[in-house]
Amino acid sequence: IQELKARGHEVLVTAADKDVTLDLLRLYGIDHVRAGWYGHSVAEKALRLLWMDYELLKVARRFKPDVLLAEAPVRASHVAYFLRRPCIGLDDTECSQVQRRLWLPFVTRILTPRAYELDLGKKQIRYPGYKELAYLHPRRFAPDPSALEADGLSPEERFAFVRFVSWQATHDVGQGGFSSEGKLRLAQQLSQYGRVLVSGEGGVPPELQDYAFRPAPHLLHHFLYYASVCVTEGATVASECAVLGTPAVYMNSLKLGYLQEQQNRYGLVLNVHDRKDEDAAIAAAVSVMQEAACRRDEWRVRAAQLVQDHVDVTEYLVETLIRVKCAQR
Repeated sequence: IQELKARGHEVLVTAADKDVTLDLLRLYGIDHVRAGWYGHSVAEKALRLLWMDYELLKVARRFKPDVLLAEAPVRASHVAYFLRRPCIGLDDTECSQVQRRLWLPFVTRILTPRAYELDLGKKQIRYPGYKELAYLHPRRFAPDPSALEADGLSPEERFAFVRFVSWQATHDVGQGGFSSEGKLRLAQQLSQYGRVLVSGEGGVPPELQDYAFRPAPHLLHHFLYYASVCVTEGATVASECAVLGTPAVYMNSLKLGYLQEQQNRYGLVLNVHDRKDEDAAIAAAVSVMQEAACRRDEWRVRAAQLVQDHVDVTEYLVETLIRVKCAQR
């Protein structure tokens, strides 16, 4: 948004009322237009799809965009097709088959990480990066140790960050992560070696309230950077940690190409896809936390190599949007 405006382009941000999206936009001071609410369940989202399309169409008609950009661009691709405007989409989740059927026929170009394991045809452009490098690339993000004061921590302390998901996303149908008992066991074992901060979509389970992460959500990445280890059911958080140089244990039956690359090529993520390996995932997280002080420099070196091997995704998106916009004239 900042880069486009600096180059003289008008930008309109629209957002559905989902999780903490609107809170984040307000905290970052980003002007935006609320364009509907998806609902909670997959069935509710399906029933509301046409209404959500209509909500976005009303906004877009007033703004008259030259090009639309969206991640998993279901609504944006429909509106762009109706307005006869190009739509650039991003996708990094191979198993999102239902969503992909809804947007692929209508999108102009779909940008996927180089590690993406599907061939989407002539509309697909593979780029050397991950979406997390749009906002966590060293040119875009600088960790602030004072942010930890919001939870009484300092960068020198050993602490673990744990993230659980709500399993209500379309691509989460049929997937799974930690058991309820495993979540509690994870927090208890990690707490033997330092603080444990637990974050959860839709809130933290009652039995884990003593570990709940309470600072404002826009401070999250500062905590991820200084954490000794991250254990997460969410793929995005695992990738964010890899980019920042914090080792992550990803516990989710959902397999993703970019997380496989971050494990196999950089050794920054451990992917665990079967609940029967829950104890092994917990043991791995505890081991990393124990070794945190002596291996911190090693993790940072690996992350530096990861960044060097990929592009500044903000710059890449800006150039792509401008090129597509110019092609319309």
